Amino acid sequence: MGRSASSTTVTIPRCDCVVITDQEKVVKPMKRFLVLVSMLLLGLMPGCVSNSDLHALQADTSALARQSSAHEQTVEARVQQLRDRVAQFEQSQAETRRDAARVADTLDTLRSQLQSLRGDIEEVQHEAGSTTELADFEARLRDLEQQFSVSSQ
Repeated sequence: MGRSASSTTVTIPRCDCVVITDQEKVVKPMKRFLVLVSMLLLGLMPGCVSNSDLHALQADTSALARQSSAHEQTVEARVQQLRDRVAQFEQSQAETRRDAARVADTLDTLRSQLQSLRGDIEEVQHEAGSTTELADFEARLRDLEQQFSVSSQ
């Protein structure tokens, strides 16, 4: 009749073990032996150098030290030159900024003056328009006066 199916989950633990092979068993002692031999050879090498080779090596070392010193002085001189050029550039840039600020200020002043002049021109044009109207009115008045004076005579 009604059988319920039960499922069981089995968790298998994970193993993070390191497996050492036969090859690794041989390689590790060989590495240790090579390191020991190389250290031993480094300790014995100074005894294997002849005096003439040692003097030649010392001469080469001192020549290299002199060359290094000369290169270092050259590099220091070049670095100083570059510092001087950067300082000059920064000074020039500051002067340029000041000049640009002055030009901007002058431009603002000129714009203000131009706006004022435009206002004055508009005012004069308006007054001129009024003057023209007044002149027209006076001309019409004279015409009327002339017409009345001609008709009254």
